[in-house]
Amino acid sequence: MSVTIHTKPFGTIQVEQKQILRFSGGLLGFEQYTEYALIEENAESPFKWLQSTDESGLAFIMIQPELFLNDYKPVISEEELKDIDLSNWKDGIVFLIVTIPHDNPRGMTANLQGPVIINGNAGKGKQFISRDENHPIRKSIVESMEEPASEKV
Repeated sequence: MSVTIHTKPFGTIQVEQKQILRFSGGLLGFEQYTEYALIEENAESPFKWLQSTDESGLAFIMIQPELFLNDYKPVISEEELKDIDLSNWKDGIVFLIVTIPHDNPRGMTANLQGPVIINGNAGKGKQFISRDENHPIRKSIVESMEEPASEKV
């Protein structure tokens, strides 16, 4: 079954019901928006879009950390993970929210401190705060991809 949603980047599109995710507490700073669609622009792109189903102008670009980091391990308690019916973050799909400066796409960064974890089986997601103080809010994606493998965090 498909659902029609309105988006800023893609216009009006159809998404499958299985792409719709519930974020009971919303995302940090956007708590009132609790339903999002996970959209893949095309199969070659490393980025996904997390699009609010209620607000066409609210969408987040996301990337999976393993695409540019060797060993990203968010520190999240089992208690917090219960909100999305997981006991270990590795059982979900981890995404990082990407910020792309308008004037410098190579300056794009990912938020390692606020991972979004999705339990696709339950159709739930949540943004967490990683308790690892080495996880910055802005980690350069391009620089990380260019680092020798031994230096990637």
